[in-house]
Amino acid sequence: MSRIPPSAPSELKGDQKKAHDEMASIADDIFGDTFVYKRDDGALVGPFAPLIHTPAMAPLFMHQAVEMGKIPGLPQKARETAILTTGSYFKAAYEIYAHEKVAVAKTELTRDQVKKITSGEKPDDLDEECSIAFDTAMELVKKPGPLSKQNWDRLNKAFGQQGALALIHFVGYYCYTCVLLNGCDVPVPDGEKKM
Repeated sequence: MSRIPPSAPSELKGDQKKAHDEMASIADDIFGDTFVYKRDDGALVGPFAPLIHTPAMAPLFMHQAVEMGKIPGLPQKARETAILTTGSYFKAAYEIYAHEKVAVAKTELTRDQVKKITSGEKPDDLDEECSIAFDTAMELVKKPGPLSKQNWDRLNKAFGQQGALALIHFVGYYCYTCVLLNGCDVPVPDGEKKM
């Protein structure tokens, strides 16, 4: 049970209601029905539930995700590999649940590859772009200090400077998201499960 349970829209007022409505609208556009982020009563789950209680943070959180998705150069399969790698390090149940579904539905990653990544292991059959994304994300979350020159050079060669920066932004954003989820003990939605 989450430390901050989801709130139905009918229970919200003022800034919280506004934050709910904005996050729901953006999530509907981005995720559609890929995974559960909203209960039948309209209550948002996942990171959105605690964000409603800090309503000034909600639009910033959502708009940052939208803007990061617009940075050119980073293929979705590499992005999802980095996100899943970050989630595997933090063992954030909801983040892993949601992005397992995104990776399988919207990229060429296989279920077996996704399961291995979320267990913190690099699949032997990852393509070069996903391999670079895995190695870079794992280094950023596990090793203090600057990213190695080797991984920086690999990133830039594969994705260009903007794609490299996009990957780093996504790892940082999902570190924050995982800490928020873990701090609030946000579970996988009722009736759902990780792969």
